Amino acid sequence: MKTYFPYYFKRIGILFVFVAFILSCFGNIDDFNRGWLSAGKDLPLNSIDNPDLDKILNYNPYFTKDEAKPWLNGSLILSLLGFTLYLFSKEKIEDEFYQQLRAKSLMQALFITWIFTGLVYWLIPEFDLEGFYILQLHLIFFTMIYAYNRKVKFGTE
Repeated sequence: MKTYFPYYFKRIGILFVFVAFILSCFGNIDDFNRGWLSAGKDLPLNSIDNPDLDKILNYNPYFTKDEAKPWLNGSLILSLLGFTLYLFSKEKIEDEFYQQLRAKSLMQALFITWIFTGLVYWLIPEFDLEGFYILQLHLIFFTMIYAYNRKVKFGTE
């Protein structure tokens, strides 16, 4: 597998993932606040789906679902772009060992993504994973497995 990005794109990718995390938190600020406000109350477990939850908690949301969607979509796109830049950037010293390690990590991550997605669909059938979220999961698993293989298993930095 050839890499096409220079080494410094790793830092740019990390920055994009960090910004994506902040955008995701900003888009989900109402969910954070609802969770904070409902922590001390004795609410039923399925109360999150209750459309009157904001009235019960006396909460005025910042965003509607349609207003929060661009923040979450932007977060997803930046996250995918950041992981892609990070994972397909060259190492400081690029050789066949790192190419083989990337290929091995990619296969392992694909296998784990299939197992994880299958378990989610089997155990929680009402949970809907969209394609981009599955791709994001794959990139996250690939990042963790590649870092594990590179640092812990083979002791390279």
